[in-house]
Amino acid sequence: MNRAETILQSLRDLIRFEAQLRKVEADSKEHRDIETRIDALRAPLPTSILVHHDRRKARGKLTVAPVRRGVCGACHLGLPHARLFELVAKPTELNVCDNCGAFIYLAEDEQTEQRPTQPKPKAVAQATNSKRPARHRRQLAS
Repeated sequence: MNRAETILQSLRDLIRFEAQLRKVEADSKEHRDIETRIDALRAPLPTSILVHHDRRKARGKLTVAPVRRGVCGACHLGLPHARLFELVAKPTELNVCDNCGAFIYLAEDEQTEQRPTQPKPKAVAQATNSKRPARHRRQLAS
């Protein structure tokens, strides 16, 4: 597992434990155990990523979201083809949604699909097949 995958997995675990923490009573032993796990997950993460996570969490936004069918799981907007290509071609880097700012990763079921292809360039219409008047076609031909 590379560094980006480790960070994303730690963030997903962190989110899961933070959700569990909200469901338990504040003074219970289980609450303290979950806080210990959260602290252990936060310790190795870079400060900039933790700040980004904490800001988004404070606003009630998702921090990490999967990308399925070219759509961000946090904001449900389509991603540019270049960003999708980066997700497939450079899995060792952290990627952020251009629309909402959540850390994004390619969903596990989408990783087996082929890489996104670049659109084929449109063929240039030849002068003889154009809908221009004949006098314009003669000028183009010469």
